[in-house]
Amino acid sequence: MSNRIDLLAIQTPENLRKGQEHQTRFHCGAFEVLIFETFKSSTKIKICYEGLSVSSMIRGYKTVFTKEGEVFKFKPGTSLILADKETIFADFPEADIKNPVQCATILISKDSLNQQLQFLNTNYPSDEQWSIDFSNFHFNNNSGLVRTFNELLQVVIQQQPNHALTDLLLKSLLIRIIESQKEHQIQKNSVEINNKFLEIKRFISENISLTLNTEELTKVGNCSKSTLHRMFENYCGKTPGAYILQQRMNSARHLLLQANCNISEVAYKVGFSSLSYFVKQFKMYHNCTPGDYIKKFKH
Repeated sequence: MSNRIDLLAIQTPENLRKGQEHQTRFHCGAFEVLIFETFKSSTKIKICYEGLSVSSMIRGYKTVFTKEGEVFKFKPGTSLILADKETIFADFPEADIKNPVQCATILISKDSLNQQLQFLNTNYPSDEQWSIDFSNFHFNNNSGLVRTFNELLQVVIQQQPNHALTDLLLKSLLIRIIESQKEHQIQKNSVEINNKFLEIKRFISENISLTLNTEELTKVGNCSKSTLHRMFENYCGKTPGAYILQQRMNSARHLLLQANCNISEVAYKVGFSSLSYFVKQFKMYHNCTPGDYIKKFKH
């Protein structure tokens, strides 16, 4: 489920709703909040700030291009952080008067950010330092981040600013950002591991007749032996070797029931160079020999 920032009323006066990107700025003591609104498609808009910027898309989307060559859609339900003077570019391919792009950005100077993080680390020490992960700069919002972001926006757009409250909300926002980044990284790692595991399983299935070993599987999955074993234990409750044997036996069982099957050929097709060893393993696994299995189930 996507955790989205609540929609805001359009801030830009109607007579200014043209192609360029308009901004409404709110000064909040140690930080600023900017509401950006775009009403016409545009390309390669440069985005760069001094200090930390935290942006969350409210409506519409923009396509972001990083200097490393990464391209992604910045959509509602996600946030984007940039380090001091980090530069990206953005396209607004579908923005128009009826479908404006609206984004909220919080700007925090380097000194203010360091003070806030120092406060958290001094007063609320934990096993891990309170810090922003700039390598994990585009991440999914969690519900806590959305609640804090929404409350902060509602406070700052009031005519009478409450600096005490906004300072507390800023601390809360930084905590929520750090939590969201960690959750997003865990989800990302889980997806990557799952994809690796599926690729390894596919390789085993397609090469069941070959000699398979852990060294070869680690190359396929681009992982260490310990990670390989951990994946199989977590997803299958088996070692890689036990899983491979299971797949060999399942394939053998299927092949033995085919017309004109030959037990020696079946043994070879499922990766056994020795017929006697195949018969031994088959009997241990199915509690009968391949010949007995054919007699019992083949009609």
